[in-house]
Amino acid sequence: MLRAKKIFSFGNVINDDLYQRVQVMDFNIFAGCNNEFHNNREWWVFLDDRAQIAAYCGSIYSNNICIFIRAWVKKQHRGKGLQKKLIKTRLAAAKFHNCHTAITYTTKDNYPSANNIISQGFKLYFPEYAYGGKEMLYWSKRIA
Repeated sequence: MLRAKKIFSFGNVINDDLYQRVQVMDFNIFAGCNNEFHNNREWWVFLDDRAQIAAYCGSIYSNNICIFIRAWVKKQHRGKGLQKKLIKTRLAAAKFHNCHTAITYTTKDNYPSANNIISQGFKLYFPEYAYGGKEMLYWSKRIA
């Protein structure tokens, strides 16, 4: 069973090896995108039975809002509910940090991600500023 393991929290590296591995993976997977490894974030990984990274994700917290950044699941682990676990991990952290809202975005053609986000209670919204680009779909969820 794969479980979330926090590897970075607000400037504190919890597991240096995994944090370095995620950074290298992220720069390769999301080549040409912004660097998301800053001190105001938290990062988690899910490891497989061989201690390889099966998935990872991150969050930013600002003004009681949790912004989901980067989520990735290794192909062999897709379709098994792991992305939902990434979402639930970040929602639990957002609640812990007293956030009242979680937001994220997907590309318009990423139906699996959109369906997972919708299944976890997110609703489509239209931000004043399209922070991920105009070609994205934006999602929001109130946190109780």
